Formats: sequence, C-alpha cells, structure tokens
Amino acid sequence: MTYQIIPESAPFNAEQRAWLNGFFAGVLGVLDQQSAQGGSAATLAAAATLLSPPLGAGLSVGQESEESFPWQDPSLPLLNRMNLAEGMPQEQRLMAAMAQLNCGSCGYLCKTYSAAIANGSEKNLTLCSPGGSETAKALRALIKEGSGQSQSSSKRANQSAETTSAIEAPQGTRANPVQAKLIASDKLNGPGSAKDTRHVVIDLAGTGLNYRVGDALGLWPTNCNELVSNILRTATLDASASSLFFGKCLRTITPELIEVSIEKVRVRPKQNRAVAMASELISRLEAFGDSDELYEWDVLEFLEAFPMLGLTAQQIASSLNDQRPRLYSIASSQSRHPTQVHLTVGRVTNKVRNRDRKGVASTMLSDRMEPGSALNVFIQPSHGFTIPADANAPMIMVGPGTGIAPFIAFLQQREADEARGRNWLFFGDQRSTSDFLYRQQLETWQNQKLLTNLDLAFSRDNASKVYVQHRMKERGAELFEWLESGAHFYVCGDASKMAVDVENALLELVGDHGNMSGAEAKKYLLDLSNAKRYVRDVY
Repeated sequence: MTYQIIPESAPFNAEQRAWLNGFFAGVLGVLDQQSAQGGSAATLAAAATLLSPPLGAGLSVGQESEESFPWQDPSLPLLNRMNLAEGMPQEQRLMAAMAQLNCGSCGYLCKTYSAAIANGSEKNLTLCSPGGSETAKALRALIKEGSGQSQSSSKRANQSAETTSAIEAPQGTRANPVQAKLIASDKLNGPGSAKDTRHVVIDLAGTGLNYRVGDALGLWPTNCNELVSNILRTATLDASASSLFFGKCLRTITPELIEVSIEKVRVRPKQNRAVAMASELISRLEAFGDSDELYEWDVLEFLEAFPMLGLTAQQIASSLNDQRPRLYSIASSQSRHPTQVHLTVGRVTNKVRNRDRKGVASTMLSDRMEPGSALNVFIQPSHGFTIPADANAPMIMVGPGTGIAPFIAFLQQREADEARGRNWLFFGDQRSTSDFLYRQQLETWQNQKLLTNLDLAFSRDNASKVYVQHRMKERGAELFEWLESGAHFYVCGDASKMAVDVENALLELVGDHGNMSGAEAKKYLLDLSNAKRYVRDVY
C-alpha cells in the first residue's frame, strides 16, 4: 500500500518529502499488520503523533518557516534581538539568540534548532557557526535560567531519536553522505596576496549526487594532524588514541568535559594534602565552567591549563561534540560539469592568544589532502537561492571574495541555457593584481556579452577603501532601472558586515532614484523579497 502522507504544501523539499513518505509508509505497514481492519485513518493518526518537533528538527534542509518573528533580522545586534523576545517562552528566546540566517550549517533552521535545545534532544549549544561564541554564550545563559525540560518531554525526544535513527536516510544527505574524491585544490590568488583562496574540484562520478545552481555542498572534515598530536602530547596519551579525536570537535570545550574532569579529580585524592589540592582544582574547574572562556578555548588550551587531570583518551573523546559538516556554496553548474562539483574556499587561519588556529575544513582542503583523497560529502539544497525561472529576467549579483562562488555557477548555467536575460556582477576583494578571482573567465564572459556589466571594487588599491556597496551607489540610477524592469537581486558572502552594508546601499539608492521615503524603500525591498527577487546566501 502506498501513502502520500506528507502533502506538497508541507514545508519540506522533494527529498525530505520522499524520505518522510518512505519512513511513514514503513511505519504504517507495521501498524496495518497489527490492525488489518482498522482502516487508514487510525494509522495516519498514529503516524501523525510521530511528527513531533524532535523529528522535524533534524530535517530542516530547504525548509522554510511560515511564521514571522520580530527578531528575524540578521542585521540586528544580538542584544536587540533578545530584547524583542523578552517575556516570550524559552523556545522563542533561544531562537532569538540564533544568527537568524537559516543557513542550515547547524543541521537545523533557527527555529528547529531552538526547539531541539528546548525539548532536550539537542545538547550542543555551539552549532550556530554564524553566531559563534556570542550565540553559544546567550544560549547557555538562557538554559541556566530556564525551567529545564520535563522527564516526559525528554523521554519523548529520546524515543523519537531512537525511531528516526533506525531508519536510514537517503544516500547523499547530511545523515548519509557519500564518498567522493578530491581532484584539485588550486590557489586562485596571485603573488603578494594576503589571502589563500582555493578553487576546489571534487569528482562526483559514481556517487549519484545531483545538484542545481545555488545549492551548497556539505563536507565532513577531519581534525588537523598537528592539533591531534599536540593534544596527545599534552594529555600524555599514546599515539594509538589519535583515531578517537579525528571525528570530534577539538575547537570547542563542552561543559561535559569540565564535569568529567571534576569527577576524575574527586575520585583520586586519598590524603589530606591531596584532598586540599583537589578541592582547589575543583574550584578552578567550576569557575572556568561558569565563565565565558568556556566558548573561547579549545581542547588543547584546556588540557594545557589543567595538566594534572590525568584524563584518559576515551574520557576526553566521549565528552566532546561530534564534528559537524561545513557548507560551501557550489561554484559550478552540472550542465557544464556533469561529474564534478566546484567550490571556492578561503583558507582560514587566526592567531589566538599566541597560537595559530586553523579552519578545520579549509586547511584540510588546502594543506592536508592530496588529489585522489576521499571526502564524505552531501548536497544541501537551497531554499530559493537560484537563477530566475524566466530565462529572460535580468540578474544582479553581489558577491565579494568567496561570495562569488554561486555566481560562477549562475553564469555557467545561463550560458548553458543560452538565456537572454541580462547579467550584472559586483565583485570585490583586496587587490586587483592578486585577488581578482576568476578574472580570465569573467572577462571572457564580459567580452562575449554574457556579463552585461562587471563592476569591481578592490579595497587596497587606493588610499580610500572602496567596497561593492560604493559601486552600487555609483550605478544607482541604472541599478534601480534594472529592478524596475524585473531584475532579481542576489547577495552572497559575509552576513555581519557586507550584507548589511549592501542592503543599506540598496535602500538608499531605491529611495533616491525611486523618489521614496525610508519606509517606502523598506516596503519596496520587502516586496522584492516576498516575490523571491531579493535573495541572500549569507553566512
């Protein structure tokens, strides 16, 4: 018997509906065997009880919420968002602490992540990459002051997790990635650049993965060999324990590790002097666990600060969160590259408290992997961030730095489709001589008239820094004419600064060239957004 349980109007993409229909078909098959004469109404009702928040929480890819909340604006500072949610139920206050991007990098949407934390099915408070430590601290504070979950809700969350984990997710999804091979990781920046941006090519032959332009590739990283070695050395662990740490997040200290450390200290002391030393250490550990430093240190720093703990490799590993995937905007069209997926990846390194910190996925791709190496990957579908359905519709694309990635894919697709719509790209970086990413390809498209306009902003070329938003305002009259003629406006890149500056520039030029007030310009952009003509892929 075949059931169409999940309606087309439900907030899931096609892949999710197929998985859910298959899952509930299996459940209903069991129920029907138990109640052959009960009819479908009873079995559908039974299945509906399984559609509780904990189930939906892990199926957020491409899902869009129909509800609107006043804090759902990524440009608002966290304090402002929290003030807007003051007095609301804890689940909504948790949601207000998220970055409001619904980017999916945590495996949820902002709303479903907060629901999972509130009902106890998700313990990790550090999954919101765009929100970073600021969001993690706010979540932790809310949990500490909250009422906690009831035993019944905890039991239901655990039962739901057990039920869903028993059903294998479709291949090529976050829960069931496929293995692909690295073909190349070529540096795009020229000599003298302060950056290391890579054009990464991955072989999808035989994986069965398909994507459309605007989608993201999810990639499961492994830890840096050097970091793992330093942790083994600091914790005085044998090298054979290294495998325990490669799938764990070593960049995050969890409260569980503090608790394990305290428990380890408590069971060891036998003599008065040892008890006194242990008491002092416990006080230090508890103070650290209550401080904001919890989300600023990594595992190595913690072990260096508390070298006397004597934790085993298993105790450390069991207390850490699992590594989470990194999402990268796809920089290719499958129409042009049927068996490949391309990425634009900036190698990330930072010096924190006199120690180099490496981006786990970006340095894996740039430093630690050779061509032919295996990668675990999946496709994360976009929710509306793709080329216009109308091939004649104009496109305006704003993508500085690695934000150019999806627009390379967009232009490849428009070229493959022989689309007649006009295309306008705003691109910027530091220096024109070394940081003009994909220069040859973009100039070729410009000469071929596929790119109608190419506006460039290189911030370090002159004494006064010029960014993409400045170029937008310089071309304000023409840009507004494009919008009036039906253009779709896309933004990709940094959410905290660039996307906010671009939106402010857009509001200003719409007001100036459309003779609108500030409120009218905001309404104009809201209408574009509701029509899916103003779309952002920001992080």
